[in-house]
Amino acid sequence: MASADPPLASRLDNAGTLLQSVSTSIVQEKITILPGHEPDYSACTFCLANEDHTLGNALRWIIMKDPEVEFCGYSAPHPADPKIHLRIQMYENQSAVDCLRRALKNLRELLNTVNDKYANSVKNDTYIREDDVDVKAVVAETLRQRGFGAAEDDAMDVS
Repeated sequence: MASADPPLASRLDNAGTLLQSVSTSIVQEKITILPGHEPDYSACTFCLANEDHTLGNALRWIIMKDPEVEFCGYSAPHPADPKIHLRIQMYENQSAVDCLRRALKNLRELLNTVNDKYANSVKNDTYIREDDVDVKAVVAETLRQRGFGAAEDDAMDVS
């Protein structure tokens, strides 16, 4: 039986909602545009569901590198609510939606590059190896050398 839903590509062209398809073929609103945007979408506040400061700050950083961006900032409305609001304002009536799409693409490319470099360095054994350090023993020795011998009741709490 054929599905009446439009193909994913056409759903992604909707400026009001960017949709994410999940493995169960359920389509979930991942990114929505909040009310109050400019009619030409040159200034929008996006709501990114199930995201936090990790993505918010990375996107803000990469978006601000775009010379067509006048302003970009994000906030987490409440710590218990797993979403962020990302505000993008563009110069010259440029599309904030297109800017977000470019930023997501550029961030994905950056993360893929970092991942490839990391995997390559681990594979080729080209990284600095550090010995594990017993911090408790180092602190105790440093204190002893400085004349602050730790008594049994002054021992560090290791819980």
